[in-house]
Amino acid sequence: MTRIDLEEELAAAMLDRTEQVPPRTYDANAVVSTVRRRRRRLQLSAAAAVAAVALAAGFVSRSGPGLVGAPVQATAAPSPDTGPTGAPTHPDPVPLADPSQTLRTLFLSALRQQNPATRAEVDPDAVATLFADRSTYERIWGTDSLGVTCGEQVDGVLAAGEVSLYQGTRRVDRTVSLTFDPATGRVTGLTCRPVAGHGKGGDPTVSGFYGGLVAAVKSGDDDAARRKQLEQQFVSEYLRAVRGPNPATCYSHEPRFWLADDATSMTLTHGWTVTFGDNDGFPIDIDENGKIAGSCGG
Repeated sequence: MTRIDLEEELAAAMLDRTEQVPPRTYDANAVVSTVRRRRRRLQLSAAAAVAAVALAAGFVSRSGPGLVGAPVQATAAPSPDTGPTGAPTHPDPVPLADPSQTLRTLFLSALRQQNPATRAEVDPDAVATLFADRSTYERIWGTDSLGVTCGEQVDGVLAAGEVSLYQGTRRVDRTVSLTFDPATGRVTGLTCRPVAGHGKGGDPTVSGFYGGLVAAVKSGDDDAARRKQLEQQFVSEYLRAVRGPNPATCYSHEPRFWLADDATSMTLTHGWTVTFGDNDGFPIDIDENGKIAGSCGG
């Protein structure tokens, strides 16, 4: 056997004994799917452990009007829902309440509560959600809402920063300021203090016109005659001409109370959003002569 023949035999023997394995391929999608499945198993395991601890404790907390912090017996541990990527979905956080809207809703509720004709419209549980907690609601609102209006029954509120309270066209000699929880926008406190200047202040056009309408209804005055008198005093001639009957009140005929808020300053006019008697608010503009120059958006 020659040297060349020996080398060929050795090479053939080595090839026979060698494991022939094709080169491995790299599948990116398969790797991502594997990682997601592993992450999902870990998250489900963690959620199950938390649920087991809650069940062992025997209760969970439920929040809501009148139920903040109240213990409720647990019946089952919910399993978390998962989205398309395998990540568990979580409930959205409680939205931050707008303090200006909270103020408006609170005083409209108080006005309705204090008027026998609209008292049935008030939902105490809904009012309670305006406060930071149940104890604050009970301390300020009480059972009759008078804590909101400094112990006085009122039929008019003018809100711009501090709150002016009215009985007819007469301003109550106390003003209201609210404090809010910065994390939730809910009411944490209410302060009543004496008004400087013996109760004068506020907007004479708003309080005079709308307070005059409420006072007329309460006293039983002829509505049409009293309305015409008030319009002559407080509504611009132009608005009376172009809007026809009831030009500044959006055709509400029997106002029981009024609330004006969102005052804005402009060069010659300032505006309010007014709500009274009915549920809908409407804008009014007051000109440099102290007359209602625009209302109801037109």
